[in-house]
Amino acid sequence: MSNGPGEVWGWAIPVARALQRLFRTTVRLALPPCQYATGREAEVARRTGLFHEVLDPGACLRLSLGLGHLRVDRVVHLGGDLWYAVRLGRRARCPILAYTERTLIAFRHRAFSWIGTPTEEVAHRLVALGVPGRKVEVVGELRVDALAAGLHSAEEGGPAERDRLLLLLPGSRPSLVRDLAPLMVRIGELVRRVHRDVEVAMAASPFLPSGLLEGIVPDRGIRVLTGEEERLRAYRRAALALTVPGTSSLELAYLHTPMVVWLPLYDPARLPLEGLLEWVGRVPLAGRAVKAAAVRRYLRTPRLVALPNRLAGHRIVEEVVGDDPVEAVAHRVVELLRDGTRRAQMQRALQAHFPCAPGAAERLARRIAEGDA
Repeated sequence: MSNGPGEVWGWAIPVARALQRLFRTTVRLALPPCQYATGREAEVARRTGLFHEVLDPGACLRLSLGLGHLRVDRVVHLGGDLWYAVRLGRRARCPILAYTERTLIAFRHRAFSWIGTPTEEVAHRLVALGVPGRKVEVVGELRVDALAAGLHSAEEGGPAERDRLLLLLPGSRPSLVRDLAPLMVRIGELVRRVHRDVEVAMAASPFLPSGLLEGIVPDRGIRVLTGEEERLRAYRRAALALTVPGTSSLELAYLHTPMVVWLPLYDPARLPLEGLLEWVGRVPLAGRAVKAAAVRRYLRTPRLVALPNRLAGHRIVEEVVGDDPVEAVAHRVVELLRDGTRRAQMQRALQAHFPCAPGAAERLARRIAEGDA
């Protein structure tokens, strides 16, 4: 089970690849309803050829409610609401395993026979919250395996050599990308007025409809990168990336790429949120206003919004939060392109906090094959 673009690409696909390579297992992917999904997760997953069947959110919901036939030997939670994994596992009367980077599972751990984590810190926090230590195991970061699979040659796996590339990453949700990509294009143009030797490129998420960015980005010296390997190579060689909060910032972190994480608040009601507030925001008329006010109130207190910063517990990469004009964001990018010392500090800190060591997918695949052993 997996939910949004980050989890499908960074967790489910590398685990399925390891299961097929090691055990030739029949793997089905279930996609539960999720406010973070793009709607293209099923298409991207089917394109890999790794899954015997991909169940869209409607089919997953029906199975969870007891409708339809279900016969599986394991249920593996790799993102999304825990309720769906528990429901399917109980229906199939089979072991339920999970991989998580958060501690919410501690309050439902009895339903799970085993819980894998990316770090020792998450494992310790789960045990402190009452999860028996025998059920928790550190397997490592699955996203590293996804990145390693995208960068095929040994040469690409070596130390990155940065050049004068500014990489723009507008995200994976089409509705938000249509708003943000033109703003990022404007930022790129402003940067090039100052740094004429800087190359500017925008990378398309594999979850965006084909041709979307090409239709948005004008032919004014900003390249659009669409292939997976081309995109990941740009991640590695960029002097600086401008991205939004989300999985792309973690991918950049594991490739030790300096970045600015930008959370624009021109329309706070558009931001996807967890919990009840997201559904309140979808209520006609007043919902959007309530959600926007709640987001602004929440962010009045200074908080870390970039995932690398939140995971490290302190500020490593730069953040720009608010409704600043694009000229102000461009000015910050220009400053960082000039400040090689600050970018080198970011790179060293990312290397220290986010080691790029593959192998988590294989360790998780072996544990899945063992079931609840």
